Amino acid sequence: MIIDDDQDINNLFKIFLENENYKIDAYTNPINALYYFKKGKYDLILLDLKMPQIDGIAMFQALKKIDEEVSVCLITADLSYLEQLKEKIPNIEKHVIYKPILLRNLKDKINELVLEKRRTSY
Repeated sequence: MIIDDDQDINNLFKIFLENENYKIDAYTNPINALYYFKKGKYDLILLDLKMPQIDGIAMFQALKKIDEEVSVCLITADLSYLEQLKEKIPNIEKHVIYKPILLRNLKDKINELVLEKRRTSY
């Protein structure tokens, strides 16, 4: 699942990842994403930290409340949001990718996090 209020980024990530054989649901409205989010449905959430309706920290907490096992990759250009999250969640840095993002780096990060999740699930 991709949750980013920037339609262009959302479309770019969705097309790129679908071409890499990932099944993607993408939302520009975090409220809609939260409505359709179900426990166990997603291996990974790509979540922008700076959004107008619900900020990324509140969205992260809401997603984890529904499915504490879901892996979340935070997307940010603003380190202040990340600093707030670090206070609440130790070792969150390995789940962050910084803008601007090279698509090959995005793919590598996704593969890393999905493989990590699969290893810890068994």
